[in-house]
Amino acid sequence: MASKVLGRPTNDKLILSKDDILKEALKILDEQGESGLSFRKLAKAFNVTAMALKHHVGSRQDIIKSLVEIVYKNVNEITITSNSKDTIRTLLGNYCKCVFRHPNVSRLLLTDHSLINKELIDLTNSIRTHAISLVNDETEGILFADVIVDYTHGFALAAASQNEKTDLGVLTINDFYKGIDWILARV
Repeated sequence: MASKVLGRPTNDKLILSKDDILKEALKILDEQGESGLSFRKLAKAFNVTAMALKHHVGSRQDIIKSLVEIVYKNVNEITITSNSKDTIRTLLGNYCKCVFRHPNVSRLLLTDHSLINKELIDLTNSIRTHAISLVNDETEGILFADVIVDYTHGFALAAASQNEKTDLGVLTINDFYKGIDWILARV
């Protein structure tokens, strides 16, 4: 039986970094889902104890919050434009691409709203602001924003969850843009 390294590694051994641990955690979450993400699996990947990992990354919830930060870090980055339709399209496309890359992080967001961070709140507020300007009515603008955000969640999660071709083929980001463009053309 191989001996297990106890505690934090010494200076002459593997140096744990929060970034490396989070990269591995994201890999596990992507491949195995939420139930696959455990300190035991992470510790095994680094040949250390779970306590050594906790020293660097905190609790499991802290890891998941950090993964949300990583996955959605640049979701609000767009070229400045005065066209609200283009801005909405780009922002929702950015979000959709994040979900495509890491659907299990997005599933966690939908089940635990405490994971919603400033970046995602800013995204929602920006979409609402632009939706209000499109329809020239605050109440209807917020309703319109809610509808297109729900469409985006549904499409992105369905597309990211595909294990095989559907009757429509494999859904892509271009399919998302066709749908959102159709919706935006009616406003």
